[in-house]
Amino acid sequence: MKRIVQRIPQSLRQMAVYGTGLVLTKVVSLLMVPVFTNFLSPADYGRLDVLQTLANLLSIVIAFGLSQSLFRFAGEAVDEDAKRRTAGEIFGFALILGAISLTLTQLFAPQIQSLLPGDVTEMQVRLILGSLALSGAILVPMAWLRMRDRALNYFAASAGCAVGQAALTAILLYMGFGLEGALLAGLICMSVTALAVCVFQMRDTGIAVPRRTYSRYGHFGGVLVFTGMAAFVIDSFPRWILAGVAGPAELAMFALAAKIALIAGFLTHPFEMWWMPRRFAVLTEPDGLEKSARAGEKGIIMAMSAAIAVGAVGPAVITLMTPAAYHGAAVFVPGLAVLMAMNAIVRLVNVGCLSQEKAVSPLVIDGAAAGLACAGYFLCIPQWGGWGIVGVTAAALVIRLGAYLVVGRRFKDIPYAYGRLAPLAVVTIAAGVAMSFNPTLVASLIIGGLSLSIVLVGAVVGGLLPRVSYFKKEVAGHAAIS
Repeated sequence: MKRIVQRIPQSLRQMAVYGTGLVLTKVVSLLMVPVFTNFLSPADYGRLDVLQTLANLLSIVIAFGLSQSLFRFAGEAVDEDAKRRTAGEIFGFALILGAISLTLTQLFAPQIQSLLPGDVTEMQVRLILGSLALSGAILVPMAWLRMRDRALNYFAASAGCAVGQAALTAILLYMGFGLEGALLAGLICMSVTALAVCVFQMRDTGIAVPRRTYSRYGHFGGVLVFTGMAAFVIDSFPRWILAGVAGPAELAMFALAAKIALIAGFLTHPFEMWWMPRRFAVLTEPDGLEKSARAGEKGIIMAMSAAIAVGAVGPAVITLMTPAAYHGAAVFVPGLAVLMAMNAIVRLVNVGCLSQEKAVSPLVIDGAAAGLACAGYFLCIPQWGGWGIVGVTAAALVIRLGAYLVVGRRFKDIPYAYGRLAPLAVVTIAAGVAMSFNPTLVASLIIGGLSLSIVLVGAVVGGLLPRVSYFKKEVAGHAAIS
């Protein structure tokens, strides 16, 4: 048995560890759904989503694309010393940005609180901003762990933080601390995690602050900040509009559906966590374009399959795990799961545009998509509420995905199998629409099962996924030798 495990490619073993950590994290998150919905009113749950949306926005600026900068510049380094030196420089940059962010966000917390919908308090804003300022100090060491193939260390840090935060949150909610208690638990666990991973990073790479290289990291990070802000406009900003139009209780329905639909994104993360740190280095290899295409296709199939599976099962999860006041969220899950898959696919195929020296095209693509989406949200959300968000977001993501594929070919002509992927994409979208408008959970499960079977069988027959018989033969042979 040990020999069989050793013959499994390291990439699959790494993805298995990442997948285990993500599954544990998501299980903990799902177990917290009934805790939150029983101890928080729909209005408080809506306020929590407003604060998390604020965190999503500011984290784009505070993180400054440093994880992707690490993947690109350390990945392109010529030797191990250069990789460590680059990692130390980016880590030092992250600590400087974190200190500046902590000072500025706490100084302007009252002004930020006054701009938010949902009647959030200043203390709630200060707690979420405190956790947020630590994100840069955590993200770079965690990205370095992925680059060094230290999946077990990554698992220990991420899973430990998630489990600890969930336990402390449950305790503080039970003791009656309400929303402030949940936010305080997050701040405490983020502080402990930041301390642990920063000690590791300092021992492994040290800290460097050479100002001559910061312009390079700053330019690339600035592009990613802009594209991240554009993604925020498409993905998260409409929730603030919904909160202002319909109130925090209505927002809570949509936020809960989005939380369940996010599982579709989590299901593709093990692959992304393995592939993203390598994709720039692979492009420098002689057959790098072909390798990049084959890897990207597998990730796209994973994203489609995850969207269908979550769209079919998610409504039942909401019905079984939450009070009746939250059951209205179930209808949004299938459509939002498809949107999560589209976001994952964009992340997989944007490597061509990001590989250019100045990386200007992402600014244009994401800026245009965000502008169109923002206009659509103001027009559609007051009339159609949550469904307005789903429809406008889908249109913006289709435009964004198409632009990345077309423009990216000018810089890196990655030969994706468009003809074989397109029919499977149509099946995925049709399944999401059908499950959103069917009246029963049983019908949703049937539609999801049939659609998932079509996608997987089509992917295997089309050569997008390997055939199972090959792996059976290999395992049987190793078992006989043992």
